[in-house]
Amino acid sequence: MSVKFKVIQKKNPQDLAAAPKSYALAVSDGTVDIDRLSVLVGDGSTVRQNDIYAVIIGLVNVIQGELSEGRSVNLGKLGTFSIGISSNPSDTPEEVGASNIKSAKVNYRPGKELKDMLKILSYTKVTS
Repeated sequence: MSVKFKVIQKKNPQDLAAAPKSYALAVSDGTVDIDRLSVLVGDGSTVRQNDIYAVIIGLVNVIQGELSEGRSVNLGKLGTFSIGISSNPSDTPEEVGASNIKSAKVNYRPGKELKDMLKILSYTKVTS
């Protein structure tokens, strides 16, 4: 299999008079949900689907708890999750406080094996 992509055109926001350029955009070929993941993992092991499902839900709960305590969560080959924040500026370091923080997000950095997989992908152009 290969990753499907389509072609889109974008204007340069710094030069709206310039001709648009064409870019490749990855197209999802469907979604795999937690139920399907638990079936797939179960098919490749001696563990039952409902046990795998319970472990995945438990893992998500633990990751949420650890992130909310300010810790990064390293899942080895899968990658690392951490919290990132965005804040409003202040003139001096002393003026910066929790009230400056306007949003938070979960950052994800894939593990080495996932990064290496990206290097060997094949691609197929689709037409709409």
